[in-house]
Formats: sequence, structure tokens, C-alpha cells
Amino acid sequence: MNKILTVALREFLAVVLTRSFALGILLPPVMMGIVITLMPALMNQKPPKVQGHVAVIDHSGVVADALVKAFTLESMEARREQEHKAIAEATSKAIGVDAKTAEQATKGASLPGAQPDLPTLSVKVLPPDTDPEAAKADMRANADKRLSDMGPDPRLALVIIPKASVDGEPDADNSQAHATTYPDFPIFTSPRLDPEVTKDIRNETGRAIVDARLRSSGLDASKVRQLTARPDADVHVVTASGERKGNEAAQILVPGAFMFLMWISVFTAGQYLLTSTIEEKSSRVMEVLLSAVSPIQLLAGKIIGKGAVGMLVLTLYAFTGMLALVAFAMMDLVPWQNLIYLVVYFAIAYFSISAIMTAVGSAVTEVAEAQSLMSPIMLILVIPMMLWFPILRNPNSTFAQVCSFVPFINPFVMVLRISGSEPIPAWQIPASMLVGAAGVCLAVWAASKVFRIGVLMYGKPPNLATLVRWVRMA
Repeated sequence: MNKILTVALREFLAVVLTRSFALGILLPPVMMGIVITLMPALMNQKPPKVQGHVAVIDHSGVVADALVKAFTLESMEARREQEHKAIAEATSKAIGVDAKTAEQATKGASLPGAQPDLPTLSVKVLPPDTDPEAAKADMRANADKRLSDMGPDPRLALVIIPKASVDGEPDADNSQAHATTYPDFPIFTSPRLDPEVTKDIRNETGRAIVDARLRSSGLDASKVRQLTARPDADVHVVTASGERKGNEAAQILVPGAFMFLMWISVFTAGQYLLTSTIEEKSSRVMEVLLSAVSPIQLLAGKIIGKGAVGMLVLTLYAFTGMLALVAFAMMDLVPWQNLIYLVVYFAIAYFSISAIMTAVGSAVTEVAEAQSLMSPIMLILVIPMMLWFPILRNPNSTFAQVCSFVPFINPFVMVLRISGSEPIPAWQIPASMLVGAAGVCLAVWAASKVFRIGVLMYGKPPNLATLVRWVRMA
């Protein structure tokens, strides 16, 4: 036992005392924090200067004037301000900060030059009998040019408003009497036009058409919009310690974060184990180690040592996540027993996956040779990531319950199900642990067989069939 612990300590220190490990652990959260901090400024970087006009052929005769007003500088500034307020309110509800702080963050107010310039657009109303192809001639001539090379007032878009889009036309496919349909309107744009400007043209044209329909029916468009605006609910969650604001996004993301956290920890430790085994074998260090310990002791020590590395990664990231939940008063989303389950299922996932990785590492002498043998292992690790959302949405579905008893993937599935909002049958937790433990025993048994043969074997790398034969013959 002392030899196993000695090997485990050596494997642990050989990783955690390196600069690459420290950078690998610290850089992801630091980079994530930098991205989150700079995202408002990055999203508000100045786009290419947009200057030109939008041509409008209005066959209805009642929409063009509204578009002229919609694209004045004052109207565009008012829309931009409303967009910032809407984003700030959504951000405030999503992350639990006050609206003023959220508005400053989304506008990038603290960063100079973060506010994007408004496009300089004007609307030119063309006669209703204008030929659309002739109206698009200027746009064709400038199709291959940059916006800055199109001249002082290029035509950037052409909007055609059919009369039926406002007045409607009989619906031939509807059997009901007096049924009316309103066809869509076409917009032709320059290939270089900013998609945000195209969206603004589309939205404002659609709004102007709807307003014209309402006016023709004797209704006040602004009053109708006020009456039909959907109110939002202020959701509060009642917990044992009081109440807090509801956060539907967190209820989905927290279970997924648990699963991804375990996945990262298992993969990190397993990858270290695979590469160290290959390096020690290719450099003949393995032969020196086997002169002091048995193959089984070496295998056990390597798995335990790298498992401690994975547990360290899991602990550091989980602790950081807990601090974030405490800061946002959302710790009730993670009951304390879930942390215990996370550790147990991490151990099951790690020992089963790492045993296979050690077997693969002992059978080859180069990392490139391990790629073909690693494919099944990577498939096992990727399956839970591909299926996490349907399992989380319905943790008690037949599919989710079946996956909970499939060795090698059941730890990841159970972490998702336990962290979900719907309670699962209590008996499935210990049952899945027993299945996982059985999978660990099977993986360690097979890995020990392969390790004893492959660790001192050189030459042509084996394939999967050869590994199976080693398991049967050892």
C-alpha cells in the first residue's frame, strides 16, 4: 500500500507543480471573466460607416411618409435608446443586478468610443409607377464596391410596398366569408449593407404598414400597441430561507454546469494519465519503475494520483461556482447533497474512464498511435454532452432512465438528473451507483490485463481486437 501511495504522490506532484497546470487551471476562468467584462464593448464596437438612402415605391400611398419620419436622426436615436433599455432590463432579470448597472454595462458607458455610430440614412420616395428594375440599377452598379467607395449618397436599399399589404386582398384558400390576406413586401439591399441596418429597415417598414392598416380601420395605432403589449411577470421563488427573484436561465444552466464541470475534470485527469503513461513507456522510465513496484501497484498509483489532480480541478471550479451562486443569492439551486453526489459520480466516471486511458497508454509508444484506440473513449465522453438538454428537460423520461444504467455514461446522466428541477425516484441513485461501480470494476480489471502485457511491449501498435485478446489471455 505504501508503494501505491508513493507512486500516487509522485503522479500528483508531477502535474500540479508544473507551470502548465497552473496556467491551465487559472487561464479558463480568467479568460472567461475578461470576455464577460469586454463583451459589452466588443458588441458595441463601431461598425463601418453607413451613409446613403433607401428608395421606397409605395403603391398604397399611405406608408412612405411614416418611413421618412422613422429614419430621421431623432427617431433612430430614440429607437437606439429603447433598445438599450430593453437589453438592460433583460440583463437585470437574468443576472440579478439593478437596472442602472445593467444599462451601463450594456451600453459600454465606461469605455470611450464604445457607442456605435448611427447610420446616416434618408428615405427617397419614388413615384408608384417607377420600374423596380430601373430603381435597382444604381445598386447593381455598386454591388462590388465598398460602402466608402459608393459615393456621397448611394442607394442602399429599395422597399416596394404593395397596395394589398395595407388594404388586404381576398383569401382564395380560406372558405370563410370576407377572409382577407395581407401579402409580404419585398426589400432589395446592397450586398455590403450592415445586417442591423437591414433589420431596422424591415422592422420600421412593417410597423408603418401595420399602423396604416389600423388607421384605415379607424383605430389609434399607438393606443393599440399599448393595449396589446404583453406584461412581464415578476417571478419570485419561495425557499426555506425566504424568497428570491426567479431565474429560469439559471435553473437550466446550473445542472448543465455541474455536468460540464465533471466532464472537464475527468477529461483533464484522464488526458494527463494517458500522456504520462505514453511518455514513461517511450522513454523507458517505465522499466525503471517496474523494477521497484509491481505492474498492478504502478497502475493503481497512477490512477489514484491523477485522480487527485482531477479532484483538485473539480474542487477549484466548484468552489468558484459556489461563490458565484452565493453572490447572486441562488445557493438554493444546489442542495448540499448534490455536492456529495457530484464527488461520488466523479469518482465513478474518473476511475472507469482513466482505467481505459491507462490501458491505451500502456499499449502504444506515441500519442499519434493512441488516436485510433481513443475514439471509443472520446465517444463515451461526448455522448452526455450531446444529450444533456433533452435529459435535463425531462429527467424522468424512459430515455433518461435507461441512460442512467448504462456504464461509463451513467455518472454524467445522473448528475444532470439529480440537479434538475424534477425529483427522480430515490432508489435510482444507489442503483446507478452500483451500476457505475460495476463498470469501474470491469474497466479496472480489463485495464490491469492490458497494462501487464502492453507496458513492456514495443513495436507495432495494437488495434482494438488485439487489446481484447490481451484481456482474454492475461
